[in-house]
Amino acid sequence: MRSFISSLGARIDTWNGAKRMEQYRNGWPAKATPNVRFHRTPMVQYRYLDEGNGPTIIFTVDPPMTIEVYGPLVEAFSKQFRVVVVELPAMGFSATLSGYSFGFNETNDDLASFIRAVCGEGSIFAFSCAASLAAIDIAHRMPELASHLCLIQAGGTEAFAIWKAARDPKGILAKPVIGQLTMKRMAPRRMPQWYGLSVGRREQVEHFCSCAERSFAHGAMWSLASAYQLYLDQRQELPQPPQPMLSIWGSADRSHPASNAHSLARLYSDVHSVTFDHLGHTPELEEPALVLDAITNFVDRS
Repeated sequence: MRSFISSLGARIDTWNGAKRMEQYRNGWPAKATPNVRFHRTPMVQYRYLDEGNGPTIIFTVDPPMTIEVYGPLVEAFSKQFRVVVVELPAMGFSATLSGYSFGFNETNDDLASFIRAVCGEGSIFAFSCAASLAAIDIAHRMPELASHLCLIQAGGTEAFAIWKAARDPKGILAKPVIGQLTMKRMAPRRMPQWYGLSVGRREQVEHFCSCAERSFAHGAMWSLASAYQLYLDQRQELPQPPQPMLSIWGSADRSHPASNAHSLARLYSDVHSVTFDHLGHTPELEEPALVLDAITNFVDRS
């Protein structure tokens, strides 16, 4: 059972959610990038992009990234796909109501409701990092929503437990309330460190930092502490989903232990793996054309 202090910590990241939703719909987040849209579920107002025609492919934004850095990816992929790029609950400009508590099933079910309403059935899930757990869970429990899983810097629950321990060695983010307050104070200063560790193509670090700084200046969220404490509290490994699965890994990502690379292939059968030695945590943003080729080749073969 969730403790009072854990719930209080989550409330710090969701406080004043209804007002945030209104500000985001009517302010800078609605105008900064062409074709931005909002979709409201009972608990979340999702901010997303929707461009192109063809089979639907869904990318989840990995904070502190926001939609604003996805232009080259959308340009590359929209020639062949309908591209949906969505910011996750309480991340970027996807505001939540204060009752949202970052639970694993709660979050995945809400994201699935967004997918069902906006994307329809049979989409390609190109989810990244911790959102890969949502992809695997949704694809297993609601298989009609996904045709293929093309997961980026992905792993199982054990892999993300290892990642959490490495990224938060003093356990600060893991402490309810303290973690949330620390993250709010440290987030702008943490960005250059994060990109310095995670980006493989070093010449892109400045661009990613400047985009994130601009988004933060307009109220973007990065509820990492609540995600650490609550969403990533999942213990058991998830059942194998029925869809074909591709694991994409950027080996120049120093934010993840090298031992986590393609850990999905150790958990599940028939996982196809593609490695980009010179790319980092977000290979789909660092070189979209390479990731497009990997995904189209995989989908065409499976």
